Amino acid sequence: MTTSNHTLTSLHTLADTCPYDFQNAALMADGDGFLGTGADLSVATLLHAYRSGAFPWFDADDPICWWSPSIRCVLVPDAFHPSKSLVRTAKKQPWTLTTNLAFDAVIDACSQPRHYTSETWIHDEMKLAYSELHRLGVAVSVEIWAGAPMTSELIGGLYGVNIGAIFCGESMFHRQTDASKVAFWGLMRLCQQSGIALVDCQLENPHLMSLGATLMPRTEFLQTLKTLVHHDVAGLGGRQIQLNVSELLA
Repeated sequence: MTTSNHTLTSLHTLADTCPYDFQNAALMADGDGFLGTGADLSVATLLHAYRSGAFPWFDADDPICWWSPSIRCVLVPDAFHPSKSLVRTAKKQPWTLTTNLAFDAVIDACSQPRHYTSETWIHDEMKLAYSELHRLGVAVSVEIWAGAPMTSELIGGLYGVNIGAIFCGESMFHRQTDASKVAFWGLMRLCQQSGIALVDCQLENPHLMSLGATLMPRTEFLQTLKTLVHHDVAGLGGRQIQLNVSELLA
């Protein structure tokens, strides 16, 4: 079970110990949103980076690369509406949704090569770093099970970072059709219930746009972020929640 005794204030205090400057991300980034290389993946560095609108993204053999896209892909949980086909899936499938029950299994599944590439940016160094954030109650996983949790197949899920009232999504996976979309729907519902006002999807892709994501200029995103990371809400970190996916229809 994942538990955390860290208050939001203590998380920011820990982030303050980071020796690297991410606060001026908007000024540092090039046209592609690239900030530079270096630093480390310690808990303090990751906390400071995320609250400053930066995130790491690099291949295993490359130096640590940091990014802050000029256009941010975001989604407001209150504005999310599942498609008719997703509603039909939730009605007919005996799936179960959980949170923070199998974080390591989710990030491992997300790291597997996709059909369109044999490469992955979620390598061992990244897995270790985000597992540390999970133990702190900052990194969060959402799991979709074919039936009962832990005793049935893990068929979909996602993980990300929750600081205050923002959730920064990292990756998702599916082993059955619509399982990742149901995980995302569940995330939206849980965000609504726990005070999370914005989901940062980082980079635009067709899958996210099909789920209702919109685009936000970096300047607006960073201004919004400054407020949201200091909102002390229930959040999803360290909480284990379980529900049948049919309950998303309520």
